[in-house]
Amino acid sequence: LTRHFDFREFLSGESVPACIKSVKEMLQKDCHEEVERQRHISTYLCCIFAQLAASLGLQSLDGSIYMNEERWQGTELGLDAIRHLEKESEREIYDRFYQSRASLLGFSFSPAKPETRALARLACICNITTFKGAAPLEKAFQSLYPEERSALTSYLCADGITQKPGFLLSKCQQFMANAMQNEEVGLHAALRILLKVHKAVAREFNNCSRPVLKIQLEKLACFAANFSGSVTFQDLPFELEHASDHEALVIPKLWIPINKDNKAVLDKLSSDGKDLAADVLKGQLSEKQFKGRLGRIFPELSYFDANAEVQRSQTYGALLSILWLVSNQHEHFIRSQPEDEQLSRQSWAWIQEWMTEGVKMQSEDTLDAMLTFMAIHALGKIQEFREELAPGFAPQMHDVALAQILEKQPEVVPSFLRLAPHYQRLIVDSLSVDFEFSQFLQAENVPANLMVVKDKLEPHGEDGFAFFCFRIFVQMCGKQGAKSLSGSLFMTDPQFQRFRPGLDALQQLRTLEAGSAYNTFLLLQGSKALSRFASPEHHAVARLLCLGSASDHTHGDALCRAFDDLEPAERARLTRWLTADGINQRPGYVLCDAPAYLQNAEANPAVGLSAAMSMLVRVQQMCNEGWGVSKVYLHLDEMSAWSKDAANEVEFNAADMSVTHQDVGDARIFRVQVIRPEAGPRSARTTSGSQVFCQVLGLVVLLLIFFGSLAGTLGFAFFPDTARPALRDATKPYLRLSGVPSDLAVKAFGAASAVAFLLLLLLCRAADCLGC
Repeated sequence: LTRHFDFREFLSGESVPACIKSVKEMLQKDCHEEVERQRHISTYLCCIFAQLAASLGLQSLDGSIYMNEERWQGTELGLDAIRHLEKESEREIYDRFYQSRASLLGFSFSPAKPETRALARLACICNITTFKGAAPLEKAFQSLYPEERSALTSYLCADGITQKPGFLLSKCQQFMANAMQNEEVGLHAALRILLKVHKAVAREFNNCSRPVLKIQLEKLACFAANFSGSVTFQDLPFELEHASDHEALVIPKLWIPINKDNKAVLDKLSSDGKDLAADVLKGQLSEKQFKGRLGRIFPELSYFDANAEVQRSQTYGALLSILWLVSNQHEHFIRSQPEDEQLSRQSWAWIQEWMTEGVKMQSEDTLDAMLTFMAIHALGKIQEFREELAPGFAPQMHDVALAQILEKQPEVVPSFLRLAPHYQRLIVDSLSVDFEFSQFLQAENVPANLMVVKDKLEPHGEDGFAFFCFRIFVQMCGKQGAKSLSGSLFMTDPQFQRFRPGLDALQQLRTLEAGSAYNTFLLLQGSKALSRFASPEHHAVARLLCLGSASDHTHGDALCRAFDDLEPAERARLTRWLTADGINQRPGYVLCDAPAYLQNAEANPAVGLSAAMSMLVRVQQMCNEGWGVSKVYLHLDEMSAWSKDAANEVEFNAADMSVTHQDVGDARIFRVQVIRPEAGPRSARTTSGSQVFCQVLGLVVLLLIFFGSLAGTLGFAFFPDTARPALRDATKPYLRLSGVPSDLAVKAFGAASAVAFLLLLLLCRAADCLGC
């Protein structure tokens, strides 16, 4: 128990001869006779075999699941080699085992030839047991450059006894198995990475005095299983973490930088991305073909390790949702949804029309950019990625962190780097708003959040808003990708009906301010759940909106402002009038012609809705007392005509009103009569300059005649001796020619003046002071 030796690591070629040294020392110390040493070795090997045979006991106790024929063949070779530990050195024990494995595979082996020893150890590490598997390994080993092969041989042959340090390669067999199974990696790339790891560890632990250095390759093994990308695996960067003073943990850098200088790689990625988008638009791809091409086109998909499996599945769910949506595969989209909640064909048709008309997803460039966005959108959720490239950001700020990485270090996200600049800017702006749609749907956030969205996306125009909204939609479609990638589990019809108002509100940011869009969303969502009006005024305004035929925000806001302009007491009276139902609050008022009245008032800038609302209050006061009936029909046709004809607000309010009524059963019919001001319909809507001049001139003439007549009358009455000669002298030249006696002319002139004065008074009264 005090002599640690991992027999599995011995069989897998992961350990080195120095690892068995403690067992040999045990035999030499505790056993002095050969027979006793043989008995100790046999007991020790029996314990090892029993432990191996029982190693999968948690799965079943019905026999030994582990010790099948294939494993026994390898185990037997190892046990046989260790039996010679009494007489042979540690290195000779390993050589004996490697020689046995090499002979089974047809490899030549000689302890004096290091390369044969290295190849035999690699065969154990790769768990190769057949001639068929041996050939590719030998080919990959020989394909290394001579200096690479020599260096790798040196590291693999270091025994930790005479050649120090030796390298114990923990989980190396798993790493090589994953590399061989992944066509994107292969044996050649795996061997080159193995060489790079040895070099890095030897350099990092250069001052360590331990005979054996342990290299943990578990994370590298996981990465090799899922790796796919446009760069070769051997170019993979990694870092070493000190697990102890003699143990290194290899941490692969999942993000592989590609600089702009590497134009060939970026062009290839771009070309492949456009081809994928074109094939999706043509509907020529199956899900299997689509998924198979994703890894080669979007190398960032390999960044998701075992700790980010949920995010990886959600990313694939979003990408597959784009395939189903763009290819119009409704059945594929809903196949895993509960039957009674499946996304309806009506909802699907709306989505298809929105994608075509609003999002313009029929464009290869737009589709390629959206696929890229979905491939990279969750990278900020990978803890190692975020903490290394954007330190200081909390996990919930993953979108903002990713936006910063894309701006400052785009080379680690090559799919983004290959996009056109305007798509790059759109993606960065979409991420930097830090907008959680689920919070918006539940009204957790505030209009200020929408203001940020509007400010960021406004420079991108309508297409930018549509792109942002579609990105949110497909992300939601893939939200439950970790549970299943067979269709969209999340976007059922109930979820879509809940989702759509929020989507509409976001799209209204193109034309509305953030606060208005937010309030519109709240009103719509609230109306779905409200079973009653929030207040009597809410009830009254709702009826006014219907009476005013308000079908959009502009007309609705105008009616609301007019209602708000009333004095509090007026609003209260009008509210009681509009909300009386004729059942519990009697009477109820049927407002005939009210829609035309409000429409005419709004259309006439000289009147407006505020004045119209005030006049309604006046009518309400006239019709509000002493009625014991259940319903009142109020005809407002004359008010409607007056609101159309009135020349200005003062004139409109100057009209008098009266009501007449007629009782029919339990109802009373009222007709409002409008008594227009005298200048009402005949007067022009505005007073022109010529009318003013005409009025002034008439007044001047009237005054001259009046004062002239008055002066003549007074002169004849009080100063006849002076007035008569003066008048006779003034008119003599004219009267002489006509032959009219002067006394008669004076009398006639006075009479005519009096008649003219009376006529002018009548004309002034009848024609509004001679107005034309």
